[in-house]
Amino acid sequence: MSGSEEQARYRYVVTAPGQGVQRAGMLDPWLEAVPGAPELVDRWSRAAGFDIESAGRDATLLADTAFAQPLIVAASLLSLRLLCGELALDAGDVLYAGHSVGELAAAAGAGCLDASAAVGLARVRGARMSAACAAAPTGMAAVMPTRKGGAGDEELTAAVTAAGLTVANWNGSHQFVAAGPAERVQALAESPAPGMRVAPLAVAGAFHTGAMAPAVPGFARAAREAGFTRPASAMVANGDGALISGPDDLRRRLVAQITSPVRWDLCGRTIERLAPDALHIELAPAGPLTRLLQRSRPDARAVALATPEDVGRAVEQARAAHEERLREPAPAGAR
Repeated sequence: MSGSEEQARYRYVVTAPGQGVQRAGMLDPWLEAVPGAPELVDRWSRAAGFDIESAGRDATLLADTAFAQPLIVAASLLSLRLLCGELALDAGDVLYAGHSVGELAAAAGAGCLDASAAVGLARVRGARMSAACAAAPTGMAAVMPTRKGGAGDEELTAAVTAAGLTVANWNGSHQFVAAGPAERVQALAESPAPGMRVAPLAVAGAFHTGAMAPAVPGFARAAREAGFTRPASAMVANGDGALISGPDDLRRRLVAQITSPVRWDLCGRTIERLAPDALHIELAPAGPLTRLLQRSRPDARAVALATPEDVGRAVEQARAAHEERLREPAPAGAR
């Protein structure tokens, strides 16, 4: 990281959620609110190879990773389009980050990738991962400390490893996700270690582990063919919390993260260092990343774009923050 980046202070942090947030009808309010949405969705449907609008209302399709991932990215990008239409986001003022497949939406927001290409890559990623899930029964479970006498982070991760599983998500706020063979996930859920809570997740397989290795070659080919460009805005990588340095770096990281853990905890540290006073805006279908932020930093300003009306809340908070900055006394010696 360069010295200028180390000193950077961003006014906005825009995050994009990953799989698990999808629900039938999640696109509909954005389709009605976003100017030009029919044309956008038509282009994205061609990139995805299926009708985005109708698939977004189909709960059965949304349960399939092959459809869920591009639909989540589409929802995020629709909400971003409305946000940018209401709030002037200067490229140098925004820090982007995405959780898992949300990294594709973040890349589009940061200017690294065309929106249609992001949806198309999400389709390839989801389809290849769906096929990998069919190869063997695997799963995931949320791992947290109990409310009383809860285990520490080291104890939690050690228990996951001892159970023959991988820590696939380090989400921060003492939350982890264990992943691996389905029978081991079930065994951990049925007999958690002392001080540990375990909740199986409704996902198709062990994402971000070696179980997804069969998905890598196909996605890597698609990523090589995609037109990545240098980011206009800064972007944090979900694998280690580092800033993306350029197109090749982003391409490599997107491929690697299919089988590597998501280190959202490290993303949070980078974001807090570079954007300590920023307004956090989570793109649709929003919620989980905002809740994680509120647990770790209760005083942070945050808006989750669950509906188009939340864009108005984000604009109001941005204006309030701007007025606060205007009232702040100038540093000593400043003119």
